Amino acid sequence: MLARSLRGLFLLLFAMLLSPAPTWALDLSLSAEGGLETNPNQLASRHNPDPDLFTHARLRLDHDFESGAFVGLRAESILFLDEEDADQDRDRISGGYRSTFDTNAREYDYKLALVRTTRDKTYVSRSTGEVAVDSGQPIPDRYDYEQTNFNASIAWRTANKTRLRVRFQHRQKDYDDTPGLSNLDYEHNRIRFDAEFRLSDRNRLRAGFGLTERVFDDRRIDDENGNDISGTDLEYDYTYYWVETYFHPDQARRISLRLSTQDRADNGVGYKDTQYDTISVGYRHKLEDGSRWLASWRFSDLVYDTRAAADPLDEEGFDSTGHRLRLRHERPVFGKEKKVTRLLSIEYEDFDSSDADYRYDDLILSAGLRIELF
Repeated sequence: MLARSLRGLFLLLFAMLLSPAPTWALDLSLSAEGGLETNPNQLASRHNPDPDLFTHARLRLDHDFESGAFVGLRAESILFLDEEDADQDRDRISGGYRSTFDTNAREYDYKLALVRTTRDKTYVSRSTGEVAVDSGQPIPDRYDYEQTNFNASIAWRTANKTRLRVRFQHRQKDYDDTPGLSNLDYEHNRIRFDAEFRLSDRNRLRAGFGLTERVFDDRRIDDENGNDISGTDLEYDYTYYWVETYFHPDQARRISLRLSTQDRADNGVGYKDTQYDTISVGYRHKLEDGSRWLASWRFSDLVYDTRAAADPLDEEGFDSTGHRLRLRHERPVFGKEKKVTRLLSIEYEDFDSSDADYRYDDLILSAGLRIELF
């Protein structure tokens, strides 16, 4: 994974060297944090999960060309001292083009992008608390994947300054091949519509909805008992609605509220139909010394309409209801200059479920530095 990230970094740096220096618009930052996590694999308490120390490193690079083209790289790695099964790596490399065009009535902004993402994490079974096994063979790479997204969007403003946007995404997701188990690979097409309304100088309201059709390469439909139906191909249809508002009491503070709901329907008897609802609240406060506080709380409720029991080799999960609370403080080390920033954070999540394997809580304490090189 590190080798892929370095190759991506070298490619981006090479692209920048080929462009004239005056056209550079480069952002490069590195962050490193360390801390303690009480339940690295989010296991039920009956597995007696051990707390462990960890390091979390991130790299972010973005470069905008004067022509409107852009490239980007994200790479992160989480390493634990003892719980190596909880280690994970993720990287993303992207490139695209953004511009505008005019008609007699208004101006339109459009953006095209290709995004390649990879993820590597050991699959730990919630039912055993150990590396997942199938037919006596470990399957640690079951949910490692490579994903390619093609994204396109167009946005414009109406006469009353309402901002409208249409987004399209085509995704190809390829999981690690695991002999003897169903193929998780899929393609999907997604279209989303959203609008932003200016309620006042300090308040915005955004709302939207989306439709997704997901088709699996080689995965079966389930009958009412959760058994595969031979000769079938599984598909999902998603319907998604959301609304959020941002309010700025003053220039230093921002408060946000977001509500969303998503329905998933399979193309069979509905064994994997779900409803997923969320409520999110956020708060940001910038202080005069250049530091800022960030706080968020998120409640989510996932319900399977007809599924009777969780599949121990199916990471899609089972009914779960819970919340995540995050508090973060960022403070420049050298006055208001933000080239080096001290990071402190605390995160806590607690989830309940009708299946005991999906009940857990987790606490994360961390501290570190972020360095903005450009």
